[in-house]
Amino acid sequence: MNEMTPMTTPRHRLARNLAIAIGLGAGAAALAGSSQPPPAAANLRGASLDGVRVAEATTASAADGDAPDANAAPASKRASKRAQPPGDAALAGEIDLAAMERVDDHYEVPLADGRRAVLTLDPDLQEAAEKVLRQAKAPRGAVVVTATDGRVLAYAGRRTEDPKGGKDGIVDPSLLTTAWAPAASIVKIATAAALVDAGVRPHDEVCYHGGLRSVMESNLEDSRKDNRCNDLAYGLAHSQNAIIAKLVHRHLEPAQLEATAEALAFGGAMPAWAMGGDAGKIEVPAAKGVELGKTAAGFDGSWLSPVGGAMLANTFATGGMQVTPRLVAAVIERDGTRRELTPAPPRRVLSEATADAVAEMMVETCDSGSAAKAFRGKGGLPRSTKVAGKTGTLSLTSPFYLQYSWFVGFAPADQPEVSISVILGNTDLWWLKGHTAARMVLAEALADREH
Repeated sequence: MNEMTPMTTPRHRLARNLAIAIGLGAGAAALAGSSQPPPAAANLRGASLDGVRVAEATTASAADGDAPDANAAPASKRASKRAQPPGDAALAGEIDLAAMERVDDHYEVPLADGRRAVLTLDPDLQEAAEKVLRQAKAPRGAVVVTATDGRVLAYAGRRTEDPKGGKDGIVDPSLLTTAWAPAASIVKIATAAALVDAGVRPHDEVCYHGGLRSVMESNLEDSRKDNRCNDLAYGLAHSQNAIIAKLVHRHLEPAQLEATAEALAFGGAMPAWAMGGDAGKIEVPAAKGVELGKTAAGFDGSWLSPVGGAMLANTFATGGMQVTPRLVAAVIERDGTRRELTPAPPRRVLSEATADAVAEMMVETCDSGSAAKAFRGKGGLPRSTKVAGKTGTLSLTSPFYLQYSWFVGFAPADQPEVSISVILGNTDLWWLKGHTAARMVLAEALADREH
């Protein structure tokens, strides 16, 4: 079978199911399963599915002349509802996590007008993420876990006053929505997607030399020094820089890499949601050459926030759909009534075939690649569970020395339930790396699955 042929598996069906589950109609589900981006003015209306009315969602204005509904709310109320942004974006600036209180099986945050926000966080998973950050003792660290439908299940940031790290830490949610860390090799996910879109197949052979910790001019062209041959899948799973740089030099223009990266999570601000902030950014050299190779491999020019990393991973878990995170599930009004928030509609940013090809390569990362040491033997994960992910490591000396250790991914790889992003800014004396911390959090997230 051609490697790029989309198959109908549980993971591939997730994009279609996602469109229905978060409140889109059958038309949206059809577009979600398509390998092409939806048209800009697509009008996606609700449909009755198995007797359940699915909420209406549209990317265009409601058509004039729709037949009046005798049971409809007054026009002023309908206009007010239309003006309300989807998801939890209307609560931007109102969620003070320092005031978060546990109420039975969930958390709530008081709002300024006497209402209360019911958060999507899973208390057990939130506690697990906070525990892992305490164990890591890193000067800077963050963990974000989302369900594939965008609900944020864990949202933890921690820093220490001591630049060497330690047990005395401070909760710092600002670390979650700021692109304070270089993306390092996480950007290779976007590079791989751009290469697949350009026609590179995951297992086409390429010969190379070096590339373990650098990219040089000699890595861009075939050379007598080339003493090994492998493929894009190996390059992504093992973070082999020479493979990535040579393939980019052969097959990509700078604008292609930039467009794909920005569509994924490197385009600046997060989609509108309650916590705001940045997803990530990338600065791509204008010309081909060694500097482009370095950027594509993650040595320079890209930054990522932890929530941006989770959104990036989730795009591949959902078959190419970008799902806006949401931290608020519902609002309890002053009279005690509970109002559920309607999720923002997902947006296709990659074809399903491309997302599938990259996701398969990400599984190799945890099976035999750069995260295999952490995930081999599964370390508390169900024995049958495979994880798809990508590691990233880069050291910088300003404002003080930190080795940035990343992991982004999703699990289970064949039927995704959660996506995860972990970043630890470690010193030269460290307790945990990003992929090990991610495995520990995923063990809690998937604890109810059969072993």
